[in-house]
Amino acid sequence: AAVVSARRRAHAQTTSLHLISALLAPPAPPLLRDALARARSAAYAPRVQLKALELCFAVSLDRLPSASSSSSASGADNAEPPVSNSLMAAVKRSQANQRRNPDTFHFYHQAATAQAPAAVKVELSQLVLAILDDPLVSRVFGDAGFHSGDIKLAILRPAPPMPMLGRLPTRSRPPPLFLCSFAAADDADVPSPAAGSLAGGTGEENFRRIGEVLARGRNPMLVGVGAASAAADFAALSPYRVLPVGTSSIDQTELGLAAAMASATSGLIISIGDLKELVPDDGELQEMGRRVVAEVTRVLETHRAGRVWVMGWSATYETYLTFLSKFPLLDKDWELQLLPITAVRAGGSPAALIPQATTAAAFSKPAR
Repeated sequence: AAVVSARRRAHAQTTSLHLISALLAPPAPPLLRDALARARSAAYAPRVQLKALELCFAVSLDRLPSASSSSSASGADNAEPPVSNSLMAAVKRSQANQRRNPDTFHFYHQAATAQAPAAVKVELSQLVLAILDDPLVSRVFGDAGFHSGDIKLAILRPAPPMPMLGRLPTRSRPPPLFLCSFAAADDADVPSPAAGSLAGGTGEENFRRIGEVLARGRNPMLVGVGAASAAADFAALSPYRVLPVGTSSIDQTELGLAAAMASATSGLIISIGDLKELVPDDGELQEMGRRVVAEVTRVLETHRAGRVWVMGWSATYETYLTFLSKFPLLDKDWELQLLPITAVRAGGSPAALIPQATTAAAFSKPAR
């Protein structure tokens, strides 16, 4: 379908834009469309954002250069546009990821032995993940309000059904996700599975997942019956300063000073606590909640290039949706990342969960 689209538009090459555009059409497998439905921003209506994405891709395709008239005349009328270098590079990256991934290595080995030497066969999800690293494709998604990182997570780690939060059996939870596999081998911003420093318990897994969100420059919002304890464990053991703010206590001077010093330290996490405290029914308390949100927004905008993050939690998905409905722009302005906490730590102190020697090294983060 991508080649057909490129030939119909008389383009000189078949690019990643053609392939993604073809995958967005209903006849294509639903992998990408389903991922976009989960990764979309809550600040926009679903139909509006998806329509905007279609328009963005249509405009980008219209801007691609057409084949020259001389080359068109010299070649056959039905000649297929050659694959662009960027798309071929994405195919090679997806093949490399398949070889490294135990879950798809058998698939790759069978394809490599059964296909002719000139043939290329890769798993669709691996190919889409590789294409999302293309800056041109990422920019088009960004124009429509999508983040490539969110789409990758939606493809590899679909969120569990929300009514099952806290009751999902352990064996059915999705496997841990290490985003470092998307980058070059020498990129050490996020720990790799080979580090082996985390033993895989519930508290350790939650600690790692929160750290991965922070390492990508996003701000985690924990949702689930174990969200409060997971946030407390992370605050107790993380190498960052965690500054609680709330409707009952917010010191603008202290908050501003802590944010200003964050770049010279390991970093600052502004903890807004339980989201239900920011969306009360009482009118006076609602005004206090708006004041907290406005102050945190001001600090994040002022120190956007620094090492400042915000974190909150909610026991229920309904409270999180209420929070977004009262503050619809925060999902984008704060760059929020929903993080379901589907299991509760079974006793024990937070200090017993994570080896102290690995804490700072495992979650050292790049400047945003």
